[in-house]
Amino acid sequence: MKTTYHKFLIISTLAIIVGMISLYVINSPEKEIVPVAYGSSLISSTAANSIDSLVSNAGDKIASDISFLTTLVALKKITIDTSIFSDKSFSNLKNNAVKIDKIEPGRANPFAPINVSKIRTISTTAAKVVTDQPTQITNTTVAFNGTVNETSGVTDLYFEYGTTKDLGTVTSIVQQSLVGTFIKNVSGLNPKTNYFFKACAKINSIATCGEVISFTTN
Repeated sequence: MKTTYHKFLIISTLAIIVGMISLYVINSPEKEIVPVAYGSSLISSTAANSIDSLVSNAGDKIASDISFLTTLVALKKITIDTSIFSDKSFSNLKNNAVKIDKIEPGRANPFAPINVSKIRTISTTAAKVVTDQPTQITNTTVAFNGTVNETSGVTDLYFEYGTTKDLGTVTSIVQQSLVGTFIKNVSGLNPKTNYFFKACAKINSIATCGEVISFTTN
């Protein structure tokens, strides 16, 4: 009886050990990684699937390249239909382009309608002294206006006037404003008489004058 009991314990112990080993193997986290022979090395089944995918993609790329090359070869067979050039409608086409003549810049009023006969050329270099239009014209008086564009070296500002383009009469020195303009009121003129005048200034001791402008007293 005692011997039979010992045998039972031994068998039970062995059964428990075998059962524990079986459970450990079944629940082991490494069960999913099964060594697979691939080429000359052993890799997991997951890596094997990745390589199969790469091989499949490479095959698709090769097939795409072959299709592209086939299309390029087919391009040599393209022909152009030139019958359109002999068509009557094509030969009747006309060039309706309008030639635009070049117009030099310098219009006095850029917003006015273009009139070639009134276009004038403006010098790229501004005049040092400009004779402006006269104002306050009466039968015996007038206000002469001028502008000096220099900012330094200006000493004397005056006007010359007369009944001919030779002028002949010189006014006294006048004062320059902050914006470069200067004015001189002149009296003692003859009624209904045509006069000429110009604005002048001494710039660096050199007399410089604007253009001559005419006006008529009332």
